Amino acid sequence: MKLVGYVRVSSESQADNTSLAEQKKRIEAYCQAFGHELVKIFEEVGSGKHAENRPQFQKALETVRDSADGIIAAKLDRLARNTRDVLELVDDVLQPTNKALILLDLQVDTTTPQGYMILTVMSAVAKLERDIINERTQGGRKAKAAAGGFAYGSPAFGQKAMDGELVEDEKELEVVDIIRRHRKSGKSYQKIADYLNSQGISTKRGKQWNAMQVKRVCDRLKVKA
Repeated sequence: MKLVGYVRVSSESQADNTSLAEQKKRIEAYCQAFGHELVKIFEEVGSGKHAENRPQFQKALETVRDSADGIIAAKLDRLARNTRDVLELVDDVLQPTNKALILLDLQVDTTTPQGYMILTVMSAVAKLERDIINERTQGGRKAKAAAGGFAYGSPAFGQKAMDGELVEDEKELEVVDIIRRHRKSGKSYQKIADYLNSQGISTKRGKQWNAMQVKRVCDRLKVKA
């Protein structure tokens, strides 16, 4: 199998130590032991936060697509930030073109049943982590809402979120006062909307008013004609 190697350190100072050499040594030893042809090893010095900002990594993927059977790295965190990013790499880039992924630290080789099983377990664990985080987030929001705090959703017109709490928006309250006065004078919701639009007054999202939006403000404030 033809493989493309990828090694990375996150800073110039690390490039001067044995990290790059050690990663290359492990990759070369693995390929020799299992009879794989090492097409090329791409070296990168820089943060691994965004894959699109790593030119050598992009070149490695291009080489895999053009003339190799897979990509190999000494450690997961050299290739991507976390398990989720590795899974996305496999699902979106490698599997559709029948390319392999080998991670030496996790003993993942997607061409073997054992390696693919490990990847499947990684996928399940990543999903479990996401579900737990979502559950905690929702639980925290519900608890905050029950305590009277602002937890989620868009603040009503006349309010804004600040430091996790709802506070009055003075500028929007001026518009609320206009709506209140016009409604009490007997104007229809559409007439009020037309007036606000004619004055260049926009909604919270910066758009023009319509009758339903004016009605919602009036209903919330219990303003009647």
